[in-house]
Amino acid sequence: MKKILHLILISLFSLTVISCAKKSDDSSSSTTSSGLFIAVGASGTLLTSSDGTTWTAQTSGTSNNLRAVAYDGSSTLVAVGFSGTILTSSDGTTWTSRTSGTSKNINNVHYGNSSFIGVGDNGTVLSSSDGITWTDETS
Repeated sequence: MKKILHLILISLFSLTVISCAKKSDDSSSSTTSSGLFIAVGASGTLLTSSDGTTWTAQTSGTSNNLRAVAYDGSSTLVAVGFSGTILTSSDGTTWTSRTSGTSKNINNVHYGNSSFIGVGDNGTVLSSSDGITWTDETS
């Protein structure tokens, strides 16, 4: 429960700070991974923090806007964004680009029932059991 409260507070704080600093409507997302807070945003921005106060920029390897990040509760983080961008990490520091099979924006990602689900523009729906291999589920 305490982690959920921290996540909500950090998300609200991150969105407020980022939206005040930007002139565009690019939203961002944050999550936690084994005590590490992770936030994503415009132009490939990827930040990590162990305390929610001091943030460290990480190299995402993309200039595309990142929209959301999810954690499987075990070992895999997935960040998604514009132009079909999907990144994975096991530690929040080193990120690897993955093939999504789409050039459409992926706007959100969640983990549940042993799968990551990414959703995006024009009804795009992608699924992955490991964050590495993605399947187009768009109907």
